[in-house]
Amino acid sequence: MKLYIPALVAVLAFALTGCGGGGKPAAEATSKPTASATAKQRAIVPDLVGKSALEAKSHLDKLNYRARFFGPDGQSWSAKTQVDDTVLTVSTSPAAGGFSGNDFVDVRVNISEKEFLTGATARAAAKDVADAEANIARRYTYSCGVYGPGHEYKSFEEVWGSGDYKDGGEACEIKILGISPSSKPDLLPSEQKLVDDVAARGVAIKSPGETFGRIMNLCAKLDNTWGATYMDKPTTPESRAEAAVALTICPDAPHAAELQNTVNSPRVADGTMVVGQAMEPGTWKTKPGVKGCYWSRSAGDGTILANDIIDFAPDGVTVTVNAGEGFKSSRCGVWVKIG
Repeated sequence: MKLYIPALVAVLAFALTGCGGGGKPAAEATSKPTASATAKQRAIVPDLVGKSALEAKSHLDKLNYRARFFGPDGQSWSAKTQVDDTVLTVSTSPAAGGFSGNDFVDVRVNISEKEFLTGATARAAAKDVADAEANIARRYTYSCGVYGPGHEYKSFEEVWGSGDYKDGGEACEIKILGISPSSKPDLLPSEQKLVDDVAARGVAIKSPGETFGRIMNLCAKLDNTWGATYMDKPTTPESRAEAAVALTICPDAPHAAELQNTVNSPRVADGTMVVGQAMEPGTWKTKPGVKGCYWSRSAGDGTILANDIIDFAPDGVTVTVNAGEGFKSSRCGVWVKIG
């Protein structure tokens, strides 16, 4: 029995050490588990649905993800396009609670890139308009004075208190940001509304800028040049409509009565006209003191219905005309409708 003990020990020793000798234990020979995902992959995608694209991008940036945006049509956005808070998140891939296998999280938003860029341009333009409307008084300067370069004023109220206003003379000229209104077609909405108000009174608008300029000039100062005051000049449908609209923005003008008179009492000059077209039916009167005034009323066939030659009328001449008649006057000056 003793003879076999050494052999048994040797067999056991061989089994423990292995054939190759010096090998590691089986437990140590197996590699230790390593992380199969990076820190990015381990980050959970948060719930971003309903948040703005800006918020979604901010959340994902903090998790070291890059957001890739897609429109409702599935088309990807350019990385150069900067989203804003008007763009909303509809869904994400991976969805909330999931993990991304790369650097990106795909974010589907409620608008295509093309629609967004178009809207962004419109919003920028609308903001520019809103800013301009908020600072509209800064847009205008009035140049007044007949001789030399004239003087500049920032409002028609400033014009009213100036020597240029008291001295009479020609009307002032408004400029918008240093440019004549006739050269500036892009009026602000509040400016265009004045032009539209003139059009609503049956006037055809040829140049919105020129119409706006005349309205504003009427508020600053009336044109009293070339030996004829504003009230001596014939009215037209255009001039009456512009005077009416001017009164809506400067009802406290020192010359408001003249503007109102232009609206209420049209004026015509000497000439030949058809009543009901160039001249309204009704009663008309000249200025006092007319001399050598001739007038006539005629039927449609040319028959003279009434006429007169006035050598001198201290109180002026009064004539009543009817629709369809012809009316002619010479050396009578301006006729004003009084009834």
